[in-house]
Amino acid sequence: MNSKASPHRFRLGIRAKLIGTILLLALVPISFLGWQAFTEQKRVIGEEVTRSHQELSNMLAHGIYENLEATRRLMTSITDLDTIKALNPVAAEDFLKSLLKNYPIFKLVYLVDSSKKILVTTDPNVTLPADWSFTNAVKRSYQGSFSDVFKTPDGNPYMTLESVVKSQEKGVIGVLAAEVDLLYIRELLKDSLKRSKSQGLVLDETGSIIAQSSKGAKTFRIAGAEIADNDLTSVRDIAGERYLITAVSLKKFDFYQAPNWTIVLQIPERQALQAAFELRQAVLSLVIATAMFSVLLAFLIANSFISPLLNLIAGARHIGSGDFSQEIQPSSNDEIGELTTTFDEMRINLKNTKADLDYRILQLSTLYEVGKAISSVLDFTQLQHIILDTVVRVIHAEKGSLMLLDDAEKQLTIGVAFGLSDDIKRDSKVGIGEPVAGWVTESGQPLFVEDVERDQAFLAIKKTNVIRGTLMCMPLRAKDKILGVINVSKSIPYSFSERDFELFRSLSNQAAIAIENARLYRYAVTDELTRLYNHRYFQHRLDEELQRADRYDSKVSLILLDIDHFKMFNDTYGHQEGDRVLKTVSRLIEKSVREVDIAARYGGEEFIVICPEKDGEGAVVPAQRIRTTIESFDFRIGGKHVPITVSLGISCYPEMARNKFDLILFADTALYYSKDAGRNSATLYNPSMRTEEVLAKKGEKKAP
Repeated sequence: MNSKASPHRFRLGIRAKLIGTILLLALVPISFLGWQAFTEQKRVIGEEVTRSHQELSNMLAHGIYENLEATRRLMTSITDLDTIKALNPVAAEDFLKSLLKNYPIFKLVYLVDSSKKILVTTDPNVTLPADWSFTNAVKRSYQGSFSDVFKTPDGNPYMTLESVVKSQEKGVIGVLAAEVDLLYIRELLKDSLKRSKSQGLVLDETGSIIAQSSKGAKTFRIAGAEIADNDLTSVRDIAGERYLITAVSLKKFDFYQAPNWTIVLQIPERQALQAAFELRQAVLSLVIATAMFSVLLAFLIANSFISPLLNLIAGARHIGSGDFSQEIQPSSNDEIGELTTTFDEMRINLKNTKADLDYRILQLSTLYEVGKAISSVLDFTQLQHIILDTVVRVIHAEKGSLMLLDDAEKQLTIGVAFGLSDDIKRDSKVGIGEPVAGWVTESGQPLFVEDVERDQAFLAIKKTNVIRGTLMCMPLRAKDKILGVINVSKSIPYSFSERDFELFRSLSNQAAIAIENARLYRYAVTDELTRLYNHRYFQHRLDEELQRADRYDSKVSLILLDIDHFKMFNDTYGHQEGDRVLKTVSRLIEKSVREVDIAARYGGEEFIVICPEKDGEGAVVPAQRIRTTIESFDFRIGGKHVPITVSLGISCYPEMARNKFDLILFADTALYYSKDAGRNSATLYNPSMRTEEVLAKKGEKKAP
């Protein structure tokens, strides 16, 4: 690289150099001396804890051994008594009871003769173990011997002490055995450590806990043989916490017949070395305070002459990274300040240009994604939901509705809505010319109101029930025909911008084209009078649902219904009123079934509903709902109520029928049974019903 390029190489800034130099000069000596002090104090405290643990361990070892040895000697002296040597059960029993009363260390005492028979015991329930050997007891018990440590069901430790009974004439004539209570060891630990933060434990030769100074104290497992010759002083991890440990074996004192037990004294390292850790924290606080003071000092020194330049550099970096939102304020009144002002003006121009480009890209991307999403959807209800959900999400609206125009009744009704109550969705009907959607429909002009409470043109359209906020309403126009309107609103005025309105217009234009395509498709598959699906579409969808049921091992039910006495109704009131009944029944059927159910006009006054994934019993529920809804509807002719009822039949695939023909036939059979039963009822098909009679009746109707 040549010398001309060297000025462009990265160089450490003045401020960074000052901060680094002062930090090094101030922090290195403090950190080094503080660490040395912490390490030394930690070492001294650790040695002092170990020394005190060793002294206390020795004292505890002597105390424990002296108690055990005194107990052993007491047992030996008892075996020398004539009362015991005589093996007289009566005299020995009184003596042993008195012994138990005066020496609580004994849990129970019993006397065994040479035939391994218990002559006397303080507990009538005691028995000798099945594997108890008198000869072994003699071999190990001439001077009295302790057994391993056992625990009661309550967890209290005890051990067995055996001492042989001898006579000059016969030698060994029996064994005196006692269970020795070891709870005194725990009390000894507590008394010794009541002014200490350390924990004390006594372990047997296998490493099991005999006693502990505090409930729940834990330690590492260590066998007595491991420390028989040398004390153990170390730092160990116990249950995830580091402890200072001192372990001493009773065997190291050469006590006569001392058990191979271990005395462990331990204290959490953090607790033992608390003073050292406090010193470390104080040093750390001093280092932090020194660092802060050093940084502040360096900053004040450097800021006076490099701050304006750094301000300009920071602004340039934001712009270089594509962030134009960071305002660059001049921090001085010199040439750099003037350059900073000019640079900020350039930032604003770039920001506006970028925002406009970003919006155009977002608009094109959104329109592309929306067009791709809705262009392939022909299901009319699903399409309405997709359109409104997309518009509300993209525009960030709080409420929205898509209203469709009924050319016959000349009014708008809500197809789908967002953020509106169910009552408003169900009952909102707006005539052409009525505010606000009706006015937009009649005029064909979009409406954008930034503040509904202050916009006089809007107040002239909607004079009452004005709710604070902002709204946009756009007619859905396709081929010079208005299909409906789409509305969005927010509760805060001026929440929508002109760009939002422009995007809203583009989305609405795409939505109108998709709705028109879906309407044309719907006209092709729906009945012209009732607007339910026609017979051909029903047959197609039934084939699809049966195939799906076979694929996923599910069920499909059919509900076939017929308007009761409809021919008589037509003869009485005329076909125009009959058509009105057919339309009304169609709407009531749609309201009574699920969105996934497929309602169709089967022919004449017959209707049919496909219920995917419902068995026969489950389909009875919507069937009864259809029947009661129609029965309770107040249908009037000339102001007079005219009752309308329906009869229904239900069948299920593959529960009842194994093919489409039988499925429809069985539903038709159940329908005929409903009519024979008096009409206005729903019947579930069962195999006892005679389908041949239904076929015969249908054949009679078709005959000339």
